[in-house]
Amino acid sequence: MSRSRTRQCTRCLKNRALRFFTQRGRICSDCRKKTRSKASHESRVQDVYGLEPGEYDRLFEAQGGRCAICGGTRRQRLSVDHCHKTGQVRGLLCRMCNGRLLTSARDNPTTLRNAADYLERPPAVEILGIRIHKDNRED
Repeated sequence: MSRSRTRQCTRCLKNRALRFFTQRGRICSDCRKKTRSKASHESRVQDVYGLEPGEYDRLFEAQGGRCAICGGTRRQRLSVDHCHKTGQVRGLLCRMCNGRLLTSARDNPTTLRNAADYLERPPAVEILGIRIHKDNRED
């Protein structure tokens, strides 16, 4: 009679080697880590941002799992963005938009509108006409 060297995780239903389980464990170490990480994150957003249980997930689903500004998806969790003056939660952003875009614009909507206008109508093109960087020239 040979003993099985694998066990099925009750959460992800994968057959895993016994070393992935605690002695009496029913879920594998990967699922246990994910559960702890999710619980820790949930606790932090409740404490820091005043979100109720499940509200981060609701907001994430409402945004389609994407950054509210660039629409990108990332491997890391989206950051909870808030106004630093009022503390009001605004939405979920990727780290690039939350950390660089809004920070460098100092949360100023006029600056961001001006940046959009600049990209859509560059002043150099209006004044000089089109000039191309040497790396993009075809000659």
